[in-house]
Amino acid sequence: MNAAHQEFDEIDRQAAQWVDRMNRPLHDAEVAAEFDRWIMDDPRHVESYARFQALWQSGSLYHALQAGEEGPEDCGTAAEPAANRAPQAWKQFAAFAGAALCLVGLVSLGARALVSESHYVAAQGATRAVALADGSKVRLSGGTRMSVRMTPWSREVSLQQGEAFFDVAHEKLRTFSVNTGNSSVTVLGTAFDIDLVDHETRVVRVYRGLVSVDAGAGRQWRLPAGSGIEVGGGRVRSLGEVRGDHPGWIDGWFDADDTSVQQLVRRINRGSRLPVVLADPGLGDLLVTGRFQTSDAEMVLEAVAAIHNLQWRKEPARYVLSR
Repeated sequence: MNAAHQEFDEIDRQAAQWVDRMNRPLHDAEVAAEFDRWIMDDPRHVESYARFQALWQSGSLYHALQAGEEGPEDCGTAAEPAANRAPQAWKQFAAFAGAALCLVGLVSLGARALVSESHYVAAQGATRAVALADGSKVRLSGGTRMSVRMTPWSREVSLQQGEAFFDVAHEKLRTFSVNTGNSSVTVLGTAFDIDLVDHETRVVRVYRGLVSVDAGAGRQWRLPAGSGIEVGGGRVRSLGEVRGDHPGWIDGWFDADDTSVQQLVRRINRGSRLPVVLADPGLGDLLVTGRFQTSDAEMVLEAVAAIHNLQWRKEPARYVLSR
């Protein structure tokens, strides 16, 4: 076998392995990034992957393997020539490979033409609804920044600041991953909320489906609907039962569960016309539990002041919470 044939055989081998890996139920952001680098490296990778993906989707491979498990006697009659009993996956490959030609035809335009990137920002004090190209819907809280990268093989979001509620369109082949800098969340089709509390703390709540949370260093959790987790500073805390089909902040409410006053203040400031500041930074470590109407900053301050025997005042450009 000459060098050229060996090279193409190696590309096909790699493509087959990637089809297997990318069709598994969940994979982390590192796998998606590795695949991204591989397929963008050479147009032949796109072509080979498309061919094997068409075979995978056809179902012929499954039937061929099933026939093999049933034994030789089930593969044809005694009068049928052996040559006609080749695995059905390969006999039908030419027919199903046509489905791959649409993708292969785009190779001439360059693999990068298959990638789209978008950036979204929600103004301070306002929420923003975003409809993504795959049919997924995202609601951004005030001051949130997000970037989205769509390819034929992946859906990747970078959440740089704030909080976002994701209602992900289900797809069999492409996972949907959200990178928050020090952790990532991966799903196929579900509804969940991610809150970047500060530079290291992330809160994830799941309202439908299943998500995989990866905080690096081998720390990984699978969260079903109705559960949540807070990760940050080397600490992990399970949250109370998550109810409803969307987070309360969308309706102007916040459910605190031993939540710091500092976190509650950040929540208020995302939607308040006037920011809340703490006269003493130590007040931020106090904890509160309950349901707060964050769309009404004064009502929340009144409640916090009553809980911890504090005071608050309104100034021309801010609210001040003090002892």
